Amino acid sequence: MNPKEQIYYLLNEYSKGNYDTKTFCDQFTNIFNIEIDYEKLSDLEYRLFNNLSKVTARFSPYDEDLIFSNVYYNEQDIKREVLSLQEILIKGY
Repeated sequence: MNPKEQIYYLLNEYSKGNYDTKTFCDQFTNIFNIEIDYEKLSDLEYRLFNNLSKVTARFSPYDEDLIFSNVYYNEQDIKREVLSLQEILIKGY
């Protein structure tokens, strides 16, 4: 499976509840920031994945981190971002 396929796999499996949020965020951030060839992505995919990467890189499961607004993201934030990304990809814009 190439990195682009891995990203789609992760998104689908996370949406199904087959990955916990920390594992998803770690894997997504790693694949997008290190492994993927950005030229293999459409402009839409790059924009959406890049935005998601900024959120997944700042995921924290710790309540004490979440008191700092606009610094860390919680599990609900991640789920909301993934759902939004998937809806946009389905619509194609």
